[in-house]
Amino acid sequence: MRTTTKAKIGLAGVGVVALSLAATIPAYADYAPSASDIVGVGGDTPQFDLAFAADGDTTGDAGFNSSGAFNRLVTFNATADGNARAAYANGSTLASPINLNPTDVLRAGTNPVQRISSSGAAITALLADTATPETINFVFSASEPTAAQQATANTNGWGYLHVVQIGKDSVQIAADTTTNAPSGLSAAELLSIYTGTVTKWNQLPGNSGGSSDTIVPLIPPSSSSITKTFLADLKTANGNVTPVLSASVKTVEQNDPTAITGLATSADAIVPFSSARLGLYASGYFHNPNTAFPGGAVINPGVSLLTGAPGDSNAVYSTEVDHYVIFRQSDASISTPMEPGGSKNWVQTLFSNPSAPTTPFFAKSTGKALVAAAGTTAVYNDLGNVSSG
Repeated sequence: MRTTTKAKIGLAGVGVVALSLAATIPAYADYAPSASDIVGVGGDTPQFDLAFAADGDTTGDAGFNSSGAFNRLVTFNATADGNARAAYANGSTLASPINLNPTDVLRAGTNPVQRISSSGAAITALLADTATPETINFVFSASEPTAAQQATANTNGWGYLHVVQIGKDSVQIAADTTTNAPSGLSAAELLSIYTGTVTKWNQLPGNSGGSSDTIVPLIPPSSSSITKTFLADLKTANGNVTPVLSASVKTVEQNDPTAITGLATSADAIVPFSSARLGLYASGYFHNPNTAFPGGAVINPGVSLLTGAPGDSNAVYSTEVDHYVIFRQSDASISTPMEPGGSKNWVQTLFSNPSAPTTPFFAKSTGKALVAAAGTTAVYNDLGNVSSG
């Protein structure tokens, strides 16, 4: 379940501001999960996989909760409203946005807490949730836990953080649909752009006849899984040496097309973007939030992915980002069934049931269809105890 807040129509990022900005009020919960509901928090990139899986999609696929389950699957989006936008506080202006820390009520009868807004923050919150009963049951993430986080899970007495892959996504480069960028950029070309070696389009290999405009390189916040993946790829392209980004690189909100379209220089801007999120825009899911119920027109994102052949004859930049659900391994063996009178606990019901013939919800065709409706390529892999780094 997601909470709502008044927010900007466009994007106001750190260093880049796009379109209009509205004053906000604190978010409020329209459903506070009961003690026996299954609660998940996580990152922006995979949030719609879980939201659709819980409550269904707009094409008629019914979510898990439509079955009349006594205990619900409840997910809290990383972003502050249904259109996946960030929220800004009273007193914000286009020139000086003030980030709001929206809150959620994760369990009925508890105080609001700061909304968890990234995959990394979600895993950190899960590791900090050591009380009995637990508040957070699982996280949805675009990155695996680190080895250090797995060690903390073991210290907490959970065995490990159990990882299940539910889908595949990719990080690609987005540009305005009317752009001065070439049809494709390689990792090597992106390295030169983001470190400032190349600052104009016609300085790129094979593009001497291109625009002489200055390139506007954008990047999501450092907590973003997309940014972590992108920077790791630039490091690889740089001979495994961490590159120093140019001062011209500006931070913007993740997966928000107005990061580009809201700029006066939109034709010269590029940003790493989730292909799944752009697919969700293309599906017509997001509508103009300026229009009161029953809603406005479908939003045209105004950006597309650069998928053509780069001028340096290398492969076009595209890298896989998987979507995961992560939970305490100790919860996999709890004896309490998810449903009164049932035989399976919530882990077995939803995510992982390797020792029994009953298929968990996310491994079924119904669960996969809901993940796919979010623009993600649905893939089910029960990975168990894995980590990155």
